[in-house]
Amino acid sequence: MKRFIIISLLAIGASQLAHACLWFDSHNSYLFKVCNEEEFSSRVDKITINNWKAYLGNTTDYWWFDADQIINFAEQKGDALMVSYVRHLVQYLECVQSVRSEQWEYPTKADIDKRNNTLRSIRTYAQGKIKSKLRSQHALLFMRCNMMLGYHQENVTFWEETASQFIESVYKDMMQNIYAGALYKTGHLDRAGELFAEMHDWNSLMTQYYKKRSFAAIRQEYRRNPNSAVLPFLLQDFVNNAQEAIDGEGVSQGKLFVRTITRNEAEMMWHFAGQVVSEGKTHQPALWKSAQAWLEYLFGNGEQALQDINAAMTLDGSERVKDVARVLKLYITSAQSPLNAQFERYLADEIKWMTDKPQEDGFFVAALDRTVHQVLADKYMKAGRENTSMVLYQMVHSYNFTNALDTMSTTQLQNYLAYLKGNSDSSPVDRFVKPRLDYNEKEYFDRIGAKYMCVCQWDKALEWLNKVPLSYYNQKGYVNYAYYRRYTVEPWITRQWLTEAQQGENRLTLSANPRVAFAREMQKMEGELNVLSGKAREQRLYDLAVRYAQASISGDCWFLTHDGKSAYAEVSPNETDMDAKAVSLLRQAVGTKDPQLKERVLFALSYVYLNKDRWFETKWNSETGDYSYIPQRDADQYKAFARLADFEESKGGTPSDYVSRCDEYTQFIHRYYTK
Repeated sequence: MKRFIIISLLAIGASQLAHACLWFDSHNSYLFKVCNEEEFSSRVDKITINNWKAYLGNTTDYWWFDADQIINFAEQKGDALMVSYVRHLVQYLECVQSVRSEQWEYPTKADIDKRNNTLRSIRTYAQGKIKSKLRSQHALLFMRCNMMLGYHQENVTFWEETASQFIESVYKDMMQNIYAGALYKTGHLDRAGELFAEMHDWNSLMTQYYKKRSFAAIRQEYRRNPNSAVLPFLLQDFVNNAQEAIDGEGVSQGKLFVRTITRNEAEMMWHFAGQVVSEGKTHQPALWKSAQAWLEYLFGNGEQALQDINAAMTLDGSERVKDVARVLKLYITSAQSPLNAQFERYLADEIKWMTDKPQEDGFFVAALDRTVHQVLADKYMKAGRENTSMVLYQMVHSYNFTNALDTMSTTQLQNYLAYLKGNSDSSPVDRFVKPRLDYNEKEYFDRIGAKYMCVCQWDKALEWLNKVPLSYYNQKGYVNYAYYRRYTVEPWITRQWLTEAQQGENRLTLSANPRVAFAREMQKMEGELNVLSGKAREQRLYDLAVRYAQASISGDCWFLTHDGKSAYAEVSPNETDMDAKAVSLLRQAVGTKDPQLKERVLFALSYVYLNKDRWFETKWNSETGDYSYIPQRDADQYKAFARLADFEESKGGTPSDYVSRCDEYTQFIHRYYTK
């Protein structure tokens, strides 16, 4: 019996609300993240798990509450009280789970009565053990049962008169959390909100304030108490929603629920934030001034935003608020300032500060990521500083960096490698960032060699690839493909699918560098082409077409020229279209008088990956209840199949097995001869 103990008080209600979806990284992480403390439920879950681990004497990782393990251990120790406690705790958790399942299945009255009777029984048991050596655990169980039964006023009384006097522990923290929820349920909303905020229970705060997140609500809370513990949470939520309105679609990071903020509401907020600072009632003027500056920047008032964020840097606030102000200053300054020596000195200092900061909640990593992607990389690229833009992308482990490497020309790759190896940089940004980057020189040798292969310069490819040891390739993610696949196999006749066992096989080692072997063979075969004639030349053209098709991004041996591929892979800039190259070679060979070779050439020209347009389109036929094939006679693949069909008809006899087994050819023939 393994289960996580869920303790967040309003979790049952909150779970009925949908979180914003996270689909892809658009680098729009929230910069106004002033509530950085770990969420209450996460914090106490970690502590309770560690408590169970300590009880069991475990020295290994312990990830969940395992009731059976604890009961067995307690029985061996003769700890009857612990056995009893855990068994009743399990009964309570089963009741909680039954409530959660009611989101999908409606309970009967009998189900509810049975559950409530169980809770009352557990409650009576726990109440009778409050003076035992496990008083805090049983008191927590007592309050939990009250919560589930709706005895909220009893929990208020029990906390205020009894539990609040207990020694400090994670169990007391959880009881206080339940007490805050009981205050909320009994109408003491302001005090409940303050407690949730002080405990960093952001989930419960969101549940309580979900429908009150607006400029008007924040102004009302400020007037109630200018230093309310709830205000940083509400202000953060408002500002991040405003940022979301500007960022548009993307990843919603750092906030539970997205709501739309209009420019009018945002403008009212930034003016109000300025007013709050002027009134002098808040203990954290930097919080409000930073919010004002960021809202101004988001809605297009960059110059005023820069003035206000500079002002925020001089005001009082918590350490986190001051950190947020400094991050916002970096972003706004980067967007507003010219790229000069003064700015670069400032930028280098700020990057160092951000990378040296503790990274527990990922805020500084995400903030630097956003600043690089949305401001700095483009700023340097427009200034002609392509290499600096690249190292900034590399610093934040950006996909843009690897994508740029993939699309660079051979000259650009060599220049970037020389830049990485050089040590004569005048820019403080380059001087700070470059030494902190991890790069493998062998990777660049391989990249440059592979890029030369992509433009069919085999001799230059070999110059670079010969510098790469075989051990490098045995560590690549594609080693299983390279081990089992062969570039001599005709892809239009045989696809080299790997079995699950082959894909998962470990410790495979290559006997030769696959890229070097391919480049050498292509160098030799193409070098001999000009001295061949007749059938030998036609066969060589076909054999070269096979190799180009296999080494293309759509081929089974894509690893010869690329480190990876996807279903949406396309030919990159600065690369030869190897599929098109294969087609060109096949067309040169199609005039052969050898019927067997001609059949293979014509069949190859109809291969789906060598044709941009399919020979048919599908359309739903409501009469047949199925899709209909609609021939596209202008498509290249249609014309290729037609030439193959005409050839088969003209030579008589039965087509070769590989033609007869082709389902697409069979479907084509059926429609071709019924036109």
